Amino acid sequence: MLKTILRLAAVLLSLCFVGIAQAGPATELVKLKQAQLFKVVAEPKSDAQQTKLNELFDELIAYDQFAAHSLGEQWSERSAAEKKRFSDLLTELVRANYRKNIKKLTDFDVTYVKEGEADGGTTVTTIAKHRTKTAEPELEVEFRLETVAGKLKVVDIVTEKASMVKTFRTQFLKVLNKSGFDALTAKMQKKLDKLNKKKS
Repeated sequence: MLKTILRLAAVLLSLCFVGIAQAGPATELVKLKQAQLFKVVAEPKSDAQQTKLNELFDELIAYDQFAAHSLGEQWSERSAAEKKRFSDLLTELVRANYRKNIKKLTDFDVTYVKEGEADGGTTVTTIAKHRTKTAEPELEVEFRLETVAGKLKVVDIVTEKASMVKTFRTQFLKVLNKSGFDALTAKMQKKLDKLNKKKS
């Protein structure tokens, strides 16, 4: 399930956007970062390219907010060292899945539907359509952004009304409540090692 969730995260944050309706700062930010991302992806594979990709991911995603919201009330129960460990692992997992899937994710066209305000942040609602598999149903994707350290960043993605953060929370807390924090981070590390092994 963790593999599926992370792959979905990569897909949703790597769509090729076209068409804009009611564009605002949040919409323009996502559009700009996506354009930069695909430009870097087109470069020859190298350590420098991977560094650039990571930098772009980091500029767009608020990993710490993802981490905190993914553990819900359990976040406050964790020590500073545990919070850092969990956040670092989650960051690397998201990065690793981008590196694995990014070149496969250029077959989607997305139309911006609206930009609005919700829950103290900004939402950018889009409709995604596969460019060649026209029989596939359209997919509604909502990006939720907040101002973090003075910058707009993505803090959640909602696909067909399903929140990524809530999905993470369900899966992580299931392991955490059953086996403890060390078991959760060990599971995350095992997944990361597997992804990195395939990369090498």
